[in-house]
Amino acid sequence: MPSLPAVQHRSNGFTLVEVMLVMLLIGLLATTVVMNFSGESREERLEKEAERFQQLFQFVAETAMLKQQEWGLYVLPDRYGFLYYDNNEGKWAEADEPAGLRQYTLPRDIALTLELEGLPGEETNLLSQLDWQLDDDEQSDEDSKIPVLPQVFVLSSGEISPFQLLLTESSDLTPLYSAISTDFAIPLTRTPVSAELP
Repeated sequence: MPSLPAVQHRSNGFTLVEVMLVMLLIGLLATTVVMNFSGESREERLEKEAERFQQLFQFVAETAMLKQQEWGLYVLPDRYGFLYYDNNEGKWAEADEPAGLRQYTLPRDIALTLELEGLPGEETNLLSQLDWQLDDDEQSDEDSKIPVLPQVFVLSSGEISPFQLLLTESSDLTPLYSAISTDFAIPLTRTPVSAELP
């Protein structure tokens, strides 16, 4: 009987190297997808901070009217907070209840600029005519993180001193801006996030 030629018989499976290479590629793709979905864009970060401020300010304005109490806002380049006028003590005190009104520090690369002058209606605003005098012992230190007087007043009558707050996100070469402003009363006006100054 004639002998059959030797046939090389190859298995139809994958080698260990091929399986490991496929696993590595799947892992890299999964990491890329997760990082893209979990990270906030610059626009989203700035929008979130502007919305947070707007909601807190709305809450403070409504609280001032409901409690018939005078409130105020102070702004530093990297943080902001709220003060209320304590009638018992006869001075402005830092708001600490609820916890959301405590001094808030912005994320890195986002800065604040408060504009109070040159806004429409400034000359007819009664709040601009108030002359707040501080006792010598009440003068705030230059290093103090909480001012003695607010920069923006939120009165129990519903009147708010006009202001424009500019939020700037500068983590990239092109800064992004969003502005929040008011003319005497709520609701506040907020501009969409843009690379152009409002």
